[in-house]
Amino acid sequence: MDNPEIRETLALVRQLQVLAKEVEGRLSQALDENPAAPALDTREAMRVERFGEVAHRHMLAIEQNGEMTLGESLAIRREMFGDKVQSTANLFGTKDSGALFYRKTPYGKTRNDSDKIALTEEGERIARLWRELHTGDAA
Repeated sequence: MDNPEIRETLALVRQLQVLAKEVEGRLSQALDENPAAPALDTREAMRVERFGEVAHRHMLAIEQNGEMTLGESLAIRREMFGDKVQSTANLFGTKDSGALFYRKTPYGKTRNDSDKIALTEEGERIARLWRELHTGDAA
């Protein structure tokens, strides 16, 4: 049962958790303590919260299986965002782009579910930050 109001409320709660972690980290730094979480500005914290879990799930699948296909990626995205997900072009780009993922195929090649994909450096960074912020939740 997918309830949009509950999903929206949950997203707001998660955003508040990220902001609370950010404030906690900054206060710890001000006291010269080890921060409880990486110091992120609000924009970066929102990016980690919005895309971190999907990046984490992809990284986890690659860690467990050694590789990942576009079809496997689509299955993760459908599980997270619903059956109507076709493609999420804003998540994919070139290896050196700010996107989270890239296809390991020549540019312009027609998409195929068997295409191998990988995380960009940015995707790995976002996944690691998400894991740090969600220690205990991330498995």
